[in-house]
Amino acid sequence: MLLAAAAQAQTSPYYLGAAVSRSHDSNIFRLPQTLGPQSDSFTTRSALAGLDKPLGRQRIFTDIAVRQQRFGRLQELDNTGHGATAGLDWETVGRFSGQVKAGTDKSLASYGSPFAASALHERNIQRERTFNASVQRGTVRSTLQPFVAYNARKTEYSAPAYRFRDNERRGLRAGVRWRPSDRLTVGAAAVGARGKYPYPRVRTTAQALPDEYTSRGMEFTGDWSVSGASRLDGRIAYEQRRYELASRRDFSGLNGLLRWQWQPTGKLAFTTSLLRDADDSDRFVGTDVTDLAQAGSRVTNSAMVDGTWSVTAKVSVNAKVRYSKRKLVNPSVDASGGVQNLQGSDTTRLSSVGLTWAATRNLSAGCNLGRQSRSTDSSLSFPFKASTVNCEVQALLR
Repeated sequence: MLLAAAAQAQTSPYYLGAAVSRSHDSNIFRLPQTLGPQSDSFTTRSALAGLDKPLGRQRIFTDIAVRQQRFGRLQELDNTGHGATAGLDWETVGRFSGQVKAGTDKSLASYGSPFAASALHERNIQRERTFNASVQRGTVRSTLQPFVAYNARKTEYSAPAYRFRDNERRGLRAGVRWRPSDRLTVGAAAVGARGKYPYPRVRTTAQALPDEYTSRGMEFTGDWSVSGASRLDGRIAYEQRRYELASRRDFSGLNGLLRWQWQPTGKLAFTTSLLRDADDSDRFVGTDVTDLAQAGSRVTNSAMVDGTWSVTAKVSVNAKVRYSKRKLVNPSVDASGGVQNLQGSDTTRLSSVGLTWAATRNLSAGCNLGRQSRSTDSSLSFPFKASTVNCEVQALLR
């Protein structure tokens, strides 16, 4: 016990590291067979640094990664990117607590977006900046937790044909969470947001004007520890969104997330998620999960299953399956100058399996195989198939 406590006390709050990965993609630009898919291999080198340090009742944290990506044949896609987050968890003596967090990311954007046929082979860098702040009365263990939260997000693309996806959004929610027991927390909140598309898809005048939008609604949340092996959490919201220019894209309806985490044994763990999301709404899961499916959609319905098997203390196998069906709406200008909506839908499927080896506390390696496909019923997006393979080695000093 004393040795374990001493080892924990000596654990550094800082880390430095590096990672290198080698990947191959059979369809880099996510094109249908008729347009000539291009495959390539590429190497990604990353420098890593971070901090996670308690300061009394407070905690500061940061994670920084600088990435260099080099392609074999498609050298026009070579890029240097980064990802960084920093934040503060704070708490007063039993009265108030909260978090402040900011992030920035620069990377090669996902291909396969609808409505951008002229940019199919174009280098496209995505830049995103985020800011989140929240405050609540009490702590996570308090029975009643009134709270207010603010979030802002700005997303930009370097390729002109993708500029219609540039988006700025600011949101505010205020509500209360009730924790009747250690196993259950429920909540309700009023939600509002404002945003704009600086470069809308449709120009009805010689000069393109930003298309601003407002959103308001109510959301209900829940987190229930069903047993020691099972946990349910989720969020359901009713949203009304109105656009200043493209009013035919107005949305009224439900969105949300339901997630079930199940650990039947000490070595097996599964997470099953059902997601209904609408473009411009809050992101219920990370962009690495849904960005390709949601881009340009009005409503996306998704089902996701993740599984992990700890074969030994050092070796684990992971697998995931994704299914996303989205409704597409693309405004266009007809010969008379009026705006019409072209509509359609498509279905995206993704599956992968991987193996991770934690050689030591500071050294790990892993490989992953993936398959992705899309089918469509309109000209608003492209069907495609793609296979990927990736292997990575990571070393940390901490």
